[in-house]
Amino acid sequence: MLIWGFMKKLFIVVRSISFGAAVGGMEKAANQHISEMLSLGYEITLIAPENKVSGQFPGKINFINVKWPRWDKYKILMTMGLAYTHWCKSVAKCLALETSELDIVHLHGASAGVLGFMEKEKLQKIVTVVNPHGMEEFGTGSVLRLINRKFTRSLLMNSKYADAVIATDSILVPAVINNLKITKDKICIIPNTIDIKKLRSLSLSAHSKNDNGRASIKFVSVGRIEYNKGYDLLAKAFTLLMNGSSLGIDFEWIHYGRGKKKNSIVDYCMKNKIPAKFLSNSSDSEVQTAIASCDIFVQPSRYEGSSLTTLEAMTHGALIVAMPVGGIPDKIIDNKTGFLCKEVTVSALAETLAKAINNISDKQIRENAKIYVEENFDISSSTKKYHDLYQKKAKEKVRI
Repeated sequence: MLIWGFMKKLFIVVRSISFGAAVGGMEKAANQHISEMLSLGYEITLIAPENKVSGQFPGKINFINVKWPRWDKYKILMTMGLAYTHWCKSVAKCLALETSELDIVHLHGASAGVLGFMEKEKLQKIVTVVNPHGMEEFGTGSVLRLINRKFTRSLLMNSKYADAVIATDSILVPAVINNLKITKDKICIIPNTIDIKKLRSLSLSAHSKNDNGRASIKFVSVGRIEYNKGYDLLAKAFTLLMNGSSLGIDFEWIHYGRGKKKNSIVDYCMKNKIPAKFLSNSSDSEVQTAIASCDIFVQPSRYEGSSLTTLEAMTHGALIVAMPVGGIPDKIIDNKTGFLCKEVTVSALAETLAKAINNISDKQIRENAKIYVEENFDISSSTKKYHDLYQKKAKEKVRI
């Protein structure tokens, strides 16, 4: 990829990334972003802590290991936010040495804090773009994590120093403006996208969708088991359905992912006799196969960003039940591409699950979801938009 006749360098900064199986949205999105830009010939340098990079590292990119503070070991002390701040300072020093005029720096999540530690003169010479992703830091959560959220919110607020800030859905623009205190003219809407062809190739199973005569319903969910993801709400919704006899046949809930809330949700399921399995080390192929073969896919988040797992489920034509948060309403149109809860409550989720169960054989909704994701969220569309954004901002720097 040439701009004005010479190769441009792209530095991608992220705290954590996975080049293999991953359930975290930012980890997936950062990997996808690298793949997109490599396809256009960008010279890419990834800046991340080596111990937070998983999977097989692509041979075509450069890597700078900016180490995570060694003292951030004990989660009970809640030092992650402070460690994140120290790491951002170190990355800023690294970029001051490594970047040249008109190089592009793309920061994922709270690594936006790096911009607050860079010299103004340097920022004027390079192109900086921030994708804040889900902005979970601005939601609610455990009281014990208030200190960490205070630090990461502060880091994200440094997005104001970027040349452009990404909103992954039009519905998220007001939240990005309000949370990050930036002006609308700084925002560029570029949806998080997926490689539809690749995802479908990973599925080893035809879509069963309860049309194979089995007498049970298979619910699948995918994601980090954290407070904001709402899997405790889903467990309680299943209890309501069981007590209210809305589930007239047997069912099983299979969740793919790990997280801090796993043990408490497992305990709840055992006490309430919810038939649930929690799988932590599944391959991408196993996860995509499960999504493709499930009867109902559930996205029960309290708050969310773009929601890549929702896009993945749409890719396979899953029947989807989702909460009306983040960018999900831009994807799940109630009764057309899935079923959208009226509000973020256990009762609303249980009601919507019952509705999906009653429409489990509806093939049109599944087909609508597949068509909608193909037309709006395939990787090819975001690749061009990122390239155009980088070019535009680089040209603006030249005029300065």
